[in-house]
Amino acid sequence: MLTSSASTTVFRILFCALLATSVGQSVMLTTLPSMGRQANLSEFHIATIMSSSALIFAIGTNVWSKVAKHAGFKRILMVGLAGYSVGTFAFASAWMAGFSGIIGGTNLFLALLISRSMQSTIMSATPPSAVGYAVAISSAQGRVSAISKVTSASNVGQIIGPAYAGLLVGVGLLAPLYSIVILTLMALTLVYLKLPILAPSAQQHAAQSVNTDNPSKTKSPYIFVGACVCVFCAMAMMQQTLGFFFIDFYNYTPVEAARQVGFAMMVSAAASLTAQFGWVQKGRVSEETMIMMALPLLGLAYLLLFLQASLFTLYIAMTLMGLGMGMAYPSLAAAATTYCTPSQQPSITGLITATTAMGYIVGPPLAASIYQYDIALPFATASALLAVTTCIIFITLQQLKKSGQNT
Repeated sequence: MLTSSASTTVFRILFCALLATSVGQSVMLTTLPSMGRQANLSEFHIATIMSSSALIFAIGTNVWSKVAKHAGFKRILMVGLAGYSVGTFAFASAWMAGFSGIIGGTNLFLALLISRSMQSTIMSATPPSAVGYAVAISSAQGRVSAISKVTSASNVGQIIGPAYAGLLVGVGLLAPLYSIVILTLMALTLVYLKLPILAPSAQQHAAQSVNTDNPSKTKSPYIFVGACVCVFCAMAMMQQTLGFFFIDFYNYTPVEAARQVGFAMMVSAAASLTAQFGWVQKGRVSEETMIMMALPLLGLAYLLLFLQASLFTLYIAMTLMGLGMGMAYPSLAAAATTYCTPSQQPSITGLITATTAMGYIVGPPLAASIYQYDIALPFATASALLAVTTCIIFITLQQLKKSGQNT
């Protein structure tokens, strides 16, 4: 185990690495619907790009999780950051070719799909290596806090990214994407120079410190992983829909819609960050309690989005969504890694870091399909999904409590 000061430094470096990629992802999600409309691509084109790259990301995360265990977390984290930088440049360049009229229609769609998919193949190395490192240097009791310290970078990125995108879209819709390359290269340099190489024995700690009293495999971790997928599927439906919703319901231009989406995501991310720093990382509430607070809150948030008649209601919904997300992911991730057996640890870590991508496999195409019938229907569907998820998790936690497996 690392010393307290060394652990603090490591968490800060891992935070910065994930922050760079999170800013990049939030910039991309903020501007993607507007770029699609600008290039005359349909909602289905944008959904296909998001869904296909998410599928590759989900598969890649599982593969890289196992590779990182043997090749080293630092080395694989550097691979992920390098791939993100090169992939972002290629993806932005494909858009540039489309806006310049060099390619268009099906050719542009294929260029975007291929470049984004290739990017996902390599950048999927980043989350499992960062989270795996955090789990390896933390105790079982401190796992919720450790995961939250690292994954809170996502929330900070969702605050910075939309504001950053909104500032630069005035220069051009592609300016935010190109500038992200510089940010991820800076993160790569930081990891290379400052992140210590974790000893093989320390890396094995992650697979030896969980549920050592229960050698048999259990299905409980997979239920928590599934719940995490549902949480991100609902979020993907919202992000796929929101940009188009601002254009079609509030009659904003593509650039104005990108700015409004950015502000809405900032509000949500700020609330999420408040939840994580306010009580999640302090460890005063059990992971089970946080889960049962977060899931109903998310269901309510999506219901309000469906019922909205004004921007005020929308921002209230985004605030509630942020609070729910701030508690949901770290608590579900901690529950999954706590209730798994040592032999399940590598695969569960890979799965839990792939849940975002898994949600984005189904969410965007589903949202794009039902958007054609009613532009607010994706929000209602997301709310119903979270309601069902809440019931399943409640039953699972009750069963674990009865069987005496809860920590």
